[in-house]
Amino acid sequence: MLKTLFAAAAIAVAPFASAQAATLDAVELLQQFNLITTGDVQANSLHVHGRALIGGKMTGNLAEVNHDNIDNLVASDFDELILGERTSGTNVRVLNGGTVSTTGSGGYIDAASVSTPAVAPEDYAAILSEFSDNLELLSSTASADKTTFTNRISFDSAASGGTTVYDITAADLAGREVELLLNGADNIVINVTGSGTLNWNTNSIGDKSVSTNVIWNFVGFDQINITSTIWGQILADGSDVYFSTDLEGSLFAKNVTGQAQIHVQTLDYPNPQPVPLPATLPLILVGLGAFGVLRRRKA
Repeated sequence: MLKTLFAAAAIAVAPFASAQAATLDAVELLQQFNLITTGDVQANSLHVHGRALIGGKMTGNLAEVNHDNIDNLVASDFDELILGERTSGTNVRVLNGGTVSTTGSGGYIDAASVSTPAVAPEDYAAILSEFSDNLELLSSTASADKTTFTNRISFDSAASGGTTVYDITAADLAGREVELLLNGADNIVINVTGSGTLNWNTNSIGDKSVSTNVIWNFVGFDQINITSTIWGQILADGSDVYFSTDLEGSLFAKNVTGQAQIHVQTLDYPNPQPVPLPATLPLILVGLGAFGVLRRRKA
């Protein structure tokens, strides 16, 4: 809960518009945005299929955001790129008539329109952080198979229907391929706990269409380095993420360095019930002078 309080306070003082609000729940955020950060993005030939919501600034060489002709892309009332802090290092192209809202000036943005200030879904960081916390608290309902094949971890113990929850550690992934099988379940949640740096250099095997039904919830890591493809949505709340291979699903993290593509794999997961913010939170926001709430871009 303390983590969520800090996340809520951080987003309140982020450089976003202060106006009437539009709120998305965690599933809607992951469906409508394929890259979401609370901090900065370093773009090294980064290509985002869908939309990007960046809490900080974007630097590096060229990033592209493309929302056109993508199967199952969920419609949104928000811009294709929301950039919290535009700086001289910004270098981004939003393709096929996509629009941008951003705070600040400088750098290079090629888009159908660029408006200021940045307009983001209200309290998005706190909402996703709370979602991650809640997933972490789910009771494990199955065990991953690490023994049938010594070089493979199989998530294949799902029960019929509903959500199957696995709890593993970073060590469980080391040197193993990853196999994901629904086996009749509607969804799979994999809570991965650890500390320090996680190096993901394992291959995913099977059918990548399972990505729409899988959430990877990484808890406790400072840094996650991804050099092999992950199938499924990635929650890395509070972590810095580097990836040099294509991702199949949305990514939520603190700071991101990307030099590959993020592909749309629209999350199919029950919409979470809203969680009321603690009564003390408004007092925190008053102290920060940040009662601003965020508005929709479009009618």
